[in-house]
Amino acid sequence: MGKNSGTGDSWMAYDWYATANTVDTYALLDTWVKEMSYMRLSSLRLGYSLPKKATNSVFMEDIRFSVEGRNLFVVSSDYKGYFDPETYGNIYAQPIPRSISLGCNLTF
Repeated sequence: MGKNSGTGDSWMAYDWYATANTVDTYALLDTWVKEMSYMRLSSLRLGYSLPKKATNSVFMEDIRFSVEGRNLFVVSSDYKGYFDPETYGNIYAQPIPRSISLGCNLTF
């Protein structure tokens, strides 16, 4: 073992990297790194309450409508849309679904 050898079980990795051709070594790794800048709109919620004049006419205290969107879009310098940029290349990662929810709260 050389002077840069690791301790414990890591000595094999240090020895292999020290003696292997670095060009071929990195081509065989299962980790792929890609630089990517992106911006995600992960959550947006909008709500509107009817004015008191309208709610009093139907004998209610409050009526509120809302809409919420999750994972609405991703803007990126090099994002193609088929991988999530936060888990790019991980074949076991579950995609983040896009969802839209509508709501109506009635207060009597």
